[in-house]
Amino acid sequence: MKKRKSNIELLRIVLILMVITLHYFNGNMGGGLKHVISGSSNYYLAHLLESFSIIAVNTFVIITGYFSYKKNNIRIAKVLNLVAIMIFWGLLLSLITAFVLRPQNTTIFVGKDILETTTNQWFVIIYCILYLLIPYLNKMISEINQNSYKWLLGIGLFFFYFWPSFYTRVTVNDGGYGIINFVYLYLVGAYISKYHKEDKQIVKPFIVYLLCTLVVTIFSLKIGRAWDYCFIFNLIGSVALFQVFRSINVKHNKFINYLATYTFAVYLIDVNEFFNKFLYRTLFHSNEYWNSNAMILNLIISVIGIYIICIILEFLRRLIFGRLFAWLISKVKLKIEA
Repeated sequence: MKKRKSNIELLRIVLILMVITLHYFNGNMGGGLKHVISGSSNYYLAHLLESFSIIAVNTFVIITGYFSYKKNNIRIAKVLNLVAIMIFWGLLLSLITAFVLRPQNTTIFVGKDILETTTNQWFVIIYCILYLLIPYLNKMISEINQNSYKWLLGIGLFFFYFWPSFYTRVTVNDGGYGIINFVYLYLVGAYISKYHKEDKQIVKPFIVYLLCTLVVTIFSLKIGRAWDYCFIFNLIGSVALFQVFRSINVKHNKFINYLATYTFAVYLIDVNEFFNKFLYRTLFHSNEYWNSNAMILNLIISVIGIYIICIILEFLRRLIFGRLFAWLISKVKLKIEA
């Protein structure tokens, strides 16, 4: 059996590092974009790096479509596993942070906040909905011809990306955080996998990605919607970056593949609203570098450090509770078929 190359697994690792970068600049997490002085060099650098990384989530969903479009059924157990990991980290990290690491910030409303943090991670919820729809999407993909597929993508491109980018948000008002964007990205990934043969075009899509980053940066200085996931240049940039890594020849690498399996958990740990402020502001002191010449150095140290911390935590979860999770999930045999 031919072993799958590790280029897309390497892309997953790059994307989660981008997500951590986005959280570094998030006003409610690392805080960079909320507190950097407008017009300063750090201000423009923050906008550039935010625009450079904003395609991460979109690209993750494209990867799902690329690898999943041939499936005719999905296991409910996989969805439950994602939800279980979300609840585990949400509950554990919130309690530890609220009552051990930062007890002085604990309020009488902390119980409600912990519950929301534990069960309301937007990406997990929307991704699980997408996953449940996979058999039905794949049924459609298998039955339409390439020309019809192009028309479908073209209609979606105009109404859900071009229109809300430059006119009004009447066609999609969730900034691309909802199921419409996820379904469309899935269809894009599936189309690439089904109709585009692998090639060695690396430079051209990389240039497209960089140009999209530059355009988004310029727009971000004027309009807030430039960082919407459905902003058209973020869509184009995510496809371009995916094509770059799709064309890179990275032979099967066990270490890369193993490291990539931590991606989802790294996201869940890093996004926890109780824990991430401790990580960014207390542990790595991001608040001291918002307007410092060393901001970029602090960013690099923070991103790498947080990535390593999250991997260690998830490794411990697997070591201690891995068999329990696997046993519980194995009891669920239900599948969805279209």
